[in-house]
Amino acid sequence: MICVFDCETIPDIELVRKTFDVEGDDYEASMQALAQFQSQNSTTFLPHPYHKVVAISAVFADDLGHFIKVGTFPGESEKEMIEEFLRYLDRSNPKLVSYNGRGFDLPMLFLRAIKYNLSCPAYFEQDNVELNKTKWENYRSRYSEQFHLDLLDVLGNYGAVRSLKLDTLCQMVGIPGKFDVSGDQVMELYYKNEKEKIKEYCESDVINTYLLFLKYELLKGNLTHTDYRAILARMQEKFPQDKSYSQIFLDFLQKEIDDSN
Repeated sequence: MICVFDCETIPDIELVRKTFDVEGDDYEASMQALAQFQSQNSTTFLPHPYHKVVAISAVFADDLGHFIKVGTFPGESEKEMIEEFLRYLDRSNPKLVSYNGRGFDLPMLFLRAIKYNLSCPAYFEQDNVELNKTKWENYRSRYSEQFHLDLLDVLGNYGAVRSLKLDTLCQMVGIPGKFDVSGDQVMELYYKNEKEKIKEYCESDVINTYLLFLKYELLKGNLTHTDYRAILARMQEKFPQDKSYSQIFLDFLQKEIDDSN
């Protein structure tokens, strides 16, 4: 099983109020914290402990990369969402695929898991003959793609190339990329209670990542062009029809199939 995943986050307002000089409602306080941090660091991207999870989405595919479904892990609270994701990881031991998952999503998730006293032994084990986990082949092995493939790592030659943005790569290769919402709008959407829009944005991000993953597999020779077209055709059949992102991706799939013939 392959799980292409991504997280959306907002500032942890409890931690913000403890460590920044802020006032006002939660949204105003968060904006003040971002401005204060930017004035000292030239970025509004807060350190990992300040990120509160508001969505975890994934494309699920079989071991050969065939699309099964796209969705968002359930949960009314941050704890429930993380718990669902870790339970799935612990139970199924999927191959994870991400874009900067090694640098952001996974470290952030496990810091938040510590906050809630959650556990996920499968992520840390290094000796499991049945699953072929070894000291060199496990979820935390940076240079192995067997359990976790971070596309930013491999496409950027493990840090040799900087500033590779997912959306830029998608635009370069013709994948839709961001088309409606961007990451810097998530906090505003959250405080407007537009959580469904956040979920659909997160799902569109993992679809982009999955499509880039397929092109990477094609590059490596793990997929033939016939395989690639077949996977896209199957994806067309199984793809949700009722999402805000549905048509733009369905149009891409048809064009990509036509251009690949």
